[in-house]
Amino acid sequence: MLKRNTLKYIIIREETEVQMVKKTIHSIPLVLFMILLSFLYCNVLYADGNPDPVQSQPTAPAANTENANATAPADSNGLKNPIQIVEPAENEQLPAIPSTFVDGSVPVGGKLWINGVSVPVYSSGGFVTMIQLAPGPFQIKADLQLGEVTYHFIRNIIVASTTKLQASDPLKIMDVSPVQDQELLPGDDVEVISQGTPGKKAYFTVQGVHHQFPMIESAPLSGIYRGVYQLKDHDRLRKSKFEVTLEDDNHQKVTKESNGRLSIFPNRIPVMAETISPDVVLRTGPALTQSDKAGYLMFPPAGTLFQITGRKGEEYRVRLTKTKTVWVSTSQVKLLPQGTPPAQVVVGSISVSSTDRSTKILLPLSEKIPFTVEPDGNGEYIDVSFYGAYSNTDLISNPVCGIVKGISWFQDDEETYRIRIYTGSKSWWGYDPRYEGNDFVLELRTPPPIAAGAGSPIEGLTIAVDAGHGLPDTGAVGTTGYMEKDANLALAQNLQQQLLAKGAQVIMIRTGNDDVPLAERPKIAWQNKADILISVHNNALPCGGNPLIKHGFGVYYFTPMSLQLASEVHSAYCQRFIGAGDYNLPDDGLYYDNLALTRSPQMPSILTESAYMILPQEEAYLKTDGFRSACAAAIIKGLESYAGSMRPIIGH
Repeated sequence: MLKRNTLKYIIIREETEVQMVKKTIHSIPLVLFMILLSFLYCNVLYADGNPDPVQSQPTAPAANTENANATAPADSNGLKNPIQIVEPAENEQLPAIPSTFVDGSVPVGGKLWINGVSVPVYSSGGFVTMIQLAPGPFQIKADLQLGEVTYHFIRNIIVASTTKLQASDPLKIMDVSPVQDQELLPGDDVEVISQGTPGKKAYFTVQGVHHQFPMIESAPLSGIYRGVYQLKDHDRLRKSKFEVTLEDDNHQKVTKESNGRLSIFPNRIPVMAETISPDVVLRTGPALTQSDKAGYLMFPPAGTLFQITGRKGEEYRVRLTKTKTVWVSTSQVKLLPQGTPPAQVVVGSISVSSTDRSTKILLPLSEKIPFTVEPDGNGEYIDVSFYGAYSNTDLISNPVCGIVKGISWFQDDEETYRIRIYTGSKSWWGYDPRYEGNDFVLELRTPPPIAAGAGSPIEGLTIAVDAGHGLPDTGAVGTTGYMEKDANLALAQNLQQQLLAKGAQVIMIRTGNDDVPLAERPKIAWQNKADILISVHNNALPCGGNPLIKHGFGVYYFTPMSLQLASEVHSAYCQRFIGAGDYNLPDDGLYYDNLALTRSPQMPSILTESAYMILPQEEAYLKTDGFRSACAAAIIKGLESYAGSMRPIIGH
């Protein structure tokens, strides 16, 4: 599972009622001792283990009044608090959500209550339950009845407030955007957004512009006010601030200025930049927030030239054509000296060549310019568009070669040159677009043929298997502390053995607790010329999710050519696990998802999430060889179905 916080356990020790009784056992006759013991526990009721706690469930034992979160050495009797809460973590700050899950483990046979509600304990000792939250500091109170001993545990968290200002409240402005500096051109719009006391008159000003601009409340009494300013040709703005004002019926006012400042982007001469990172991403728009960026669109190699026409925060706006722009991180490019002219590339001849494993299309260019590759969903053709180029294509060498059935070119506008490469259906299953010097090369990878009568359709293929996570990123943590990195590796090793038995070659991207950077993993697969990449993961949910509803297996893909493989593997999981007597799992879905391990176009790439670590039963499955073998067999069944439909058969 990707992008998860590291979780930790806190085990606490405290003195219990039984321990206090033990101190006096030698001074009280046995009969009196038994009476005292009965008195101490007569009000402690037991949970019945029903997986659906209802109002008839007994009340939890009274909580200990001392601080149960204080870490302390073992007491003189050696008793240790066995309650382990994995998530939420101590002092974790949760967003403004009404509920969240709590998971962890206790000894098998214990009776557990969370915030007074009975919680079933799985045979492994794991538990998970949903709790209702309240804004502000919040305590999760766990009570465990274990034999004659009652343990108490408190987990402290903080829940963000959803408190909303009312129209009757005093005038107040809570925030103003933009929050980051911007450099834009005349004609560009800047949206100003403010949150404050609802139902008021609102307007904003721009430093250096002598005018008040109205703001409209986005919904009645929402307290969210929006306005827009369009930069003018005569503006001379330089780090100008925005000021928002709210005014009530009594003409009382309150004003707040933005943290972000507005400047005119220098546009007397073109501003040119060059990519300096091998992992540059051009995005569809500016960041939605500082932590939420827009979608991926293009992946230009290092040395690609383009024109910059603005900046918002830590992102530059990139001009592809008069009507098409994208955005890039300022850290991934360098500005070129003033006077560097925009790229104007003339595309001349095109040549095609082939080997038994690939077909290459080559276009000599004078400079590296941005491009997009758009495969047809049915594999009938591939379009490649170049931005900042126009055609002088009079010669195409070998237009019918390898899997290429023909090439056409188009001048979509005065700055966009496009070629369409016609291919046969199911004739390729990966492509590598790259620059070799200033020559653009598109290599189409051909499914290798298979001999008639081969034992398996994947025989002879090179399969890259990625066991997700590792160190220091351990991934999700199960209810009993089983780490995702270990679950992934165990499943990946089982898959490796089954693949080898089928006659495939296997590239293991992670073989132990290796620190393999995420961006390097697909590169390792490509460097080893893998035919297919499978990334093995197991799932979890962010706070607020409900694992009692959303769980099971899922399969993920990104590139169009990977959809069929993902669909075949997903179908195999469905056939194996839905309603199964041994490992009954629901279908969590087939997903298109922009993940690092599914993004690379050089080979069909998918990511599997076989089970949810945070659900006790599914975590228990993951610890068994039987479940790992069943998952690996499902993956291989999908691989065989896909490869069998793609690989040409020879030697009939």
